[in-house]
Amino acid sequence: MLAPILESDKHALIWINSHHSLPLDAILAPVAYAGEGGALWFALALGLLVFGKRPHRVTGLVLALTIILVDRLICAPLGHAFFRTRPYLDVDGIRQLGVRWSGTSFPSGHAHSVWIAAITLGSQWRKLAIPLLVFGLLTCYSRPYCGMHYPLDVMAGSVVGISAGFLVAAGRRTWNRHHASKAQTQARGQ
Repeated sequence: MLAPILESDKHALIWINSHHSLPLDAILAPVAYAGEGGALWFALALGLLVFGKRPHRVTGLVLALTIILVDRLICAPLGHAFFRTRPYLDVDGIRQLGVRWSGTSFPSGHAHSVWIAAITLGSQWRKLAIPLLVFGLLTCYSRPYCGMHYPLDVMAGSVVGISAGFLVAAGRRTWNRHHASKAQTQARGQ
């Protein structure tokens, strides 16, 4: 039952990966590099922690902790349970761009971290939501384009990242409402 799905996934990978062009390479290779090891998001989180005001520092901390916890507690166990060889190591003719990772392809770490960042940052700064959405889509397309992931790997990472991002955003809204309500109650009591 899983074989037809995996075969369709392989065909989608081959189609995406075979449509290379210099303009797409110029856009997608840097996008893919930006997410290596979560470096972009950790650098941004560190910048917020060091240079931001209190709410920005909280956002930086939440961003970094969410990416680390999701990666270690959800994605790493999934990768061990459903080990999948990287496409460029497994499928003949796949063109590979970027860092040559040899670990599991499933789920995509780039996908989960970009969506956690997009939702965390986009919910804090609404004007960044659309650019972050576009960056997330480009990142997800770049992974099979660069031969690093099958499309299903990216979809799985996206589901995990979007779910975690919305959970964290909802938790922060609840936290902020609770503290605003508490501050109003204290102000009235004085």
